[in-house]
Amino acid sequence: ISMALNELAHNPSLIKQLRTGKYWDTCADEFIRFASPTMHFRRTATQDYMLHGKTIREGDKVLLWFVSGSRDEEVFDQPHKIQLDRSPNRHLAFGQGGIHVCLGMNLSRKEMYTAFPIILDRLKNMRFAETNDFNYSPNVLLRGLDSLNIEFDKA
Repeated sequence: ISMALNELAHNPSLIKQLRTGKYWDTCADEFIRFASPTMHFRRTATQDYMLHGKTIREGDKVLLWFVSGSRDEEVFDQPHKIQLDRSPNRHLAFGQGGIHVCLGMNLSRKEMYTAFPIILDRLKNMRFAETNDFNYSPNVLLRGLDSLNIEFDKA
C-alpha cells in the first residue's frame, strides 16, 4: 500500500483514474506487479536442467528475481508503466502457484481493494510533502518503504 501511495503521489492522473471506480478489480494486482514486495528467492537445483540454452547443474544456486520477471517486456506491454486495467496480469509477486506460493496473497489483495476506496475518499489532493523524500527499508529480500512524506487536503 505504501509503494502504491508513492506511485499515486508521483502520478496524480492515476488518482483520477481510480476515482472513476472502473479499476477496482485490476488495480491491486497492477500495483503489486509494479512494486513487488518480494524481490527474489534463491533455490538449489535438484537435477541438471537446460534453460534457454544454458545448463543448470544439480546443486547450482538459482536466483529468481520477481521484480525483474514482473517487468518482462516479452510478457507485459509497457512494463515500466502502471496500467490500472492490465489484464491478464501474471506478475510473479506472490510466486503464482506451486509449493512456494505466498499464502498471504489473497489477504494482500483484499487489503488493497478495501483500503484504496477509503484512502482516496479521505485524502483529497494527495501530493508529496515539501521534503519530498521517502526511504526504502534496508532489506535484500523484501522491498518496502520506511517513510513516505505526503500531504493531502482534509475531506
